[in-house]
This record gives sequence, C-alpha cells and structure tokens, in this order.
Amino acid sequence: MEAATRSPLEREAFSAMQARLVALLLRYDEAGFRRRVSARRDYAAERDERLLKPYRVLGALFALRDELFDDIVPRIVRRLSFTAPHRLVVEEPPARGRVHWERTLDAVWDERPGEPPLLLYARQRWRDFATPENLLTVATLLEYRAAAQDLLWEEARVSRSAALRHPLHELVERCERELAFPQFAGIRARAQRIVEGDEGGVAELERRVREWLIPGSNSAYQDLLTWRARLASLRLLRRDELARDETLGADPARDNYLYQVWIFYELADLLAAPDIARLDSLDPTPGQMMLRFRWGEGNDVRRYELRHDQSVPCAPDGWEAEPRQRSAVPGVRPDFYLWRIDPPSERVEHNGALIWREPGMVWDAKYYRERESPNAPSLPVKRMVADLALLGEAWGALLFAFLVDEGEASGYRLRPVDWNQRTAPDQEIVVQPLRPALDPRHVRATLTALIDAAHARLRTPRTPRCSGVFLDALSLEERGALPGRDGAVLAADDLLICPKPHIGAWRIDLVSRAAHCCRDARFCHIISQPGATPPVRPPRTAVELLAEMERLFLTGDVADLSEEMVVQVSERIESLTRRFAQFTGALNNLGRYEAQLGDIGLDRTLHLLAPSERESLALAIYLRDQLDEVRAGDYSAPVIHIARVFERELQRRILAIPGIPPDAFPHGKPTLGSLGGVRRKHPLAWQVIEAHLRRIWNGVVDDADPNVVVTVDQFIEEIEHLSRARNQAAHTTPIPRERFRNILRTLCSAGPLRVGALNVLLIAWRVEG
Repeated sequence: MEAATRSPLEREAFSAMQARLVALLLRYDEAGFRRRVSARRDYAAERDERLLKPYRVLGALFALRDELFDDIVPRIVRRLSFTAPHRLVVEEPPARGRVHWERTLDAVWDERPGEPPLLLYARQRWRDFATPENLLTVATLLEYRAAAQDLLWEEARVSRSAALRHPLHELVERCERELAFPQFAGIRARAQRIVEGDEGGVAELERRVREWLIPGSNSAYQDLLTWRARLASLRLLRRDELARDETLGADPARDNYLYQVWIFYELADLLAAPDIARLDSLDPTPGQMMLRFRWGEGNDVRRYELRHDQSVPCAPDGWEAEPRQRSAVPGVRPDFYLWRIDPPSERVEHNGALIWREPGMVWDAKYYRERESPNAPSLPVKRMVADLALLGEAWGALLFAFLVDEGEASGYRLRPVDWNQRTAPDQEIVVQPLRPALDPRHVRATLTALIDAAHARLRTPRTPRCSGVFLDALSLEERGALPGRDGAVLAADDLLICPKPHIGAWRIDLVSRAAHCCRDARFCHIISQPGATPPVRPPRTAVELLAEMERLFLTGDVADLSEEMVVQVSERIESLTRRFAQFTGALNNLGRYEAQLGDIGLDRTLHLLAPSERESLALAIYLRDQLDEVRAGDYSAPVIHIARVFERELQRRILAIPGIPPDAFPHGKPTLGSLGGVRRKHPLAWQVIEAHLRRIWNGVVDDADPNVVVTVDQFIEEIEHLSRARNQAAHTTPIPRERFRNILRTLCSAGPLRVGALNVLLIAWRVEG
C-alpha cells in the first residue's frame, strides 16, 4: 500500500499498535522486543509526542541499553580519565611524596637550630577522577536510572508483582552496579547535584566535555556524547513518510503479522490484569506462541489454550485425495486457535485413528483495509469458510483493524440460511472490528466479549452418547429399501436413526444395528467407550423380548467375565424387562406376581424388602410366565432379576459395617461375590466383617426347627453358587427351565440353607437401625 493512500485513521492505528507493542513485548517477551523492534533509517519520526512519549522513552531505554552497558561504559572504565595535580603537605617521616628540603630545613632552623627535622615538607601527586567526562558518565547513569525508575513506578501502579518481573527492574539494578564502581561512587554525590541543576546542570557539563575532549583521546567519551544525542532524539517510527531519520519501531512491511502479535499480547495483558488474574502460562517462543488461561465463574470455570500461528492440535483428517496422496489435501494454519483443555476435549478414536474431536474456535486477524468490494471483506470470509470446512470446525472470528465503513462500531455474524441443505447449519463467522488504540479499554472490552462467546460455546463437554431411535418395520416395508450414507442398501428389519448431538442437532445418520452399531466408527461414535453396546429395540411381544435379551448376553468364556461387565448386563436386562412390562401394562398390576412370591416361600420376609426390590422380584415371576407362554429355552433373564435383588440387599448390609478399609472391594463397592473374595484375599477387612457378624448374626432361621442353625460359612458358600449362576445367566449360555426352578427354590424356600438364601440374608443378618 502506497503511503499516499493511507488515511489519518490508518496512520494513527499503526502508531498506537507500535507503541503498545513496545510496552507489551517488554512486559511479557523481552527477547521478542529485540527481534521485532529496532532502530531504523527508512522512515520519518513521529512529530506529535504528547501521548507517545512514555512509549518512546521506554523503547529508547531498551533499544540503546546494550550499547551503553556492554560497549561504552566498559571502555570508559578501562581507560578512565583523571587529573594529577601537585600539592605541598607537612607530614611525619617517612614522607610519602618528594621532600622539599629547602622548606623543611628553613622551618627546622627557625624552631630548633641544629636538630633533625621532625616534620617534612613534601610535594605529593594524586589522581582526581572528578573530570567533566567522568562526571558526565555518572550523570548519564543517574539520568538513565531515574527514567527507568519512573517507568517502573508506573508499572507498579498497575501490578506490583508484574513490576518485579519487568526488565525495567533489572535495568535499575544494572545502573546501581555500574555506579558502585569505586571511582564512580566517589563522584556520585557531585554528579547527582549536577543532575539536579548545580554547576549549570547536565547541559553545561556536556558542553564542557565537548570543548575539553582532546582529539585522539579515549573515544568512549565521544561515543557517550553521541549516545546521549541518540537517546534524546530517537523517536518512534511514522510509517507514512519515508526519510533517513533514525527512528525506533517495527517493520511496517510486516504490519499484518504485527497486528496478530499485538492481539496475542493484549489478550495476555487482559488475562494477567490484577482484577482478572486468570493467565496460567504464556509461551512466547516463535512458532510455539501459546496462552493458557481460565475463564468462567465458580463451577463454570474452564481452562483454555490459545495458539498463535500453529497447526490445529489433534485435528482429525477431514479430506482425502484419490489416489491416496496426503500432500494433495491443503493444510490449514490459522492465525489463532482456541480450544478447551480442562475438562479435556472429548474425542472419538478407533484403531489408532482420530474420527472426531470437540470443536474449538478459529480466529483470523487482518490488519489491511479491504478495498476489493464496497460491501464486505469478501476474500477473508471466503478463506475462513474454506478453512472451517477443511478443519471440520464450526465457529470462526475475523478480526479487522479496518472495515469498509470506518464509522462501523460493531461487527456482524455470517451463517448459512435455514434452507441451505449443503452446509452445516451451526457454522458461524463473526466479523469483528478490533482497531489498535493507546487506551486499551475498548480493545479489552472487545477481547472479553470474544472470550465470553467462545466460553459459551466450548465450556460444556460434548460427550458422545447413543441416541439411536428404531424405525418402524411396517413403514419401512411400505417404503422399500433405504441406502445408507455410503450408498449401501440397509436391511429394513434393523434400521434406526442415529442423532449425534455432540456434533450438532442437525446431524442424524441412518444406520443398521447389525452393520454399524459398535462396529463401524464412521457411524458409531461410542464404539471405543468402555462397555458400549448397540441400542435395544423396545420389545412389544415376548418373542421380541427374548430376541433382544439374547443380544445383551455376553460372549466368550464364562470364567473370564469381569464383575463390571456382568453388572452392566444385569442392569440392562432389568431395564429392558421393566420397559416391556410397562408397554404391556403389567407394571401397573404387579400385585398378583408379588402374591406368588409369598406362595414360593417369601411370606415371612417380603415386607423386609424395599419397594424397588419387591418390584424386581415380581418382574422375575412375570418374565417366567411370559417365557413359559412362548416355550422359551433360556430363563437367564429372571435369574438375573433374582440375583440382582439378592446382591443389592447384601451390598446394603456390607456397606453398613463400620471400619471396613476402603480398598477392600476391587470395584469400589461390594458385589455378589465380595464376601468370599474378601475372606480369601483381604484378611484385615475380613476381620472387621467377621467381628460384626459375630455380634449380630442370628443363624436360627427356621421357626419349625430351632435346632437348625445356619453359619456364616454355609451362607457364603451358597452365595458363591448363586454368583456362578448369575454369571452364567449374563452369558450366552442358556439357563433351562428346570435349573431356573431350582435356583428360585434355593433362593426363596429350600436348598442347603433350609429356608432359602434370601430368607437367611433377611432374617439372620438384620440391618441395624
């Protein structure tokens, strides 16, 4: 862009951005200041310094620092100037100077003729370092220190802790170290008085140094004079005028990148402000620039990461080339990428491939003014749309230093129209003005609004869940075969729609339970979740109920089944049975099935069970009758219901025992086989349980025969039989009708414990309180 085409607004914005960068880089990235800000001779200097003076002084102090401390002062110290005047002193022998014998002898002759002299008159030469050039050196260090200290006090007004970390603090200390040099320390007080105006002030001292310097003498003093002139004249760069002035500034040719860096550090400054204090870490390393911060209030606090000029982390492949060639797919490197890191972003992975990850937010920053269209910044918007499509992201923000309408105070949003069938309807691009200014309040308000908007979108984890809904088979038969997303025709008897709200409310797939659910990661996003299983079709007949239950049973070796897997299957069986009873209306009429429980031996103890346990037992009897009607060959489901009731009652009693070590149960809570396992593997926990049972156990459980006493060991042995039966029921191994009858009798009315294991549990092991 030619200088003549720039408006006053653009020149003012660059000056403000450059000045703020000087302050922000020195506050957070001193090495970045040295890389990006330097003395230049390509542009004119700023003329109006009313608002820019603090930034000019700050930048000049650091831009010229190394030359002063690493070059000029060390050379001065190595060849300090001094004067060597003579003086006549009277001293006792031995004399330290050259004795003036004529004066000495005359004095002795007048006082004690013929006696040796007791005092000697001697001429001494001494070095005086209070030369004008040395005084100017010390005055320069004092002025330099005072300027740095004034700026440091301004920093401390904002944040004391930040002031302690600011490189200005090191600058003040460096001045003190140089002033502690003995020859400088000896003339410091006089130099301070000159700085304060004595002897004509520093300007008069500088004039004397210029007059008295001898050509060919120590050139470091001449360099000091030149350095002082540069410090006084160095101004910030004014980008619209070309000249040969020495100026301080960043490269105007890189204004768009400087705009990005300015946004990065303005955001860091906002987050580090004492009234916010949410910045956790900042990495200024080129190519790795990153902010980590917290946002939100109370339980809504989340941690985020903002990356600058880097590839998007953990981005799934969204496009591919045919024939396969990875380099043919264009990469995307946004100016900024914001994503949530705590709680960690949800993701779908399968066989080492990343299928999906929670979205973040893409920011692109544009410093230049859009002139190709009178209406909108079209090219940046098109690039943002393309970047979002390549990344699979939904939200982007375009930050413009200048929009077409200079009077436009607020931005606007772009999103697909409701009837756009080709684009994800939740995509949105925010076009936001963000113009550099010396007063950061408006900039901070805009950045705060951007972070608030991102937090509202990203704060809630999007955990994939199975939301499948089965399609009606009769309707599908009338409609005919339906193809899936990949074009394959799907079997009509097993179809369901699969909403994916973690992607968006608009995303719904047509899938086959047999072909896709928990089998194909392209369609099923719960495939890698522990315990994930395909959805269950709500049964409407006993035959359908039996078929759905068969899908839930576990495969593999029964001996290898884990307790967690068995519990999960049991819970699903109970839920499915309840839904079926609700559909048939039996759930509202379980009284007759509870009556049968009393008939089979629970008449004395049924009232001791909670309503939910009585309901589960009644559903077991209901299930038995339904399976009898269809002449089923597997009665695993009612066995699971009975075992679950027993397990919950046992669990309630074990948890009521005080003093059990927290590591007694490997699954976090007791299960059906916990008593036997603790007795074998955890002696300390077993001692606590055994002591409790000795105190409360009542083994007389048969009113008809008080001589029969059931021991704890007998009870545990019977539990382990029931546990093995429960595990087999959760497996695909069928439980025949006769075995179910024996299990029911052993639990409720007969068996080795005479009155059934459940009756023994309820009678012998009463819950205290």
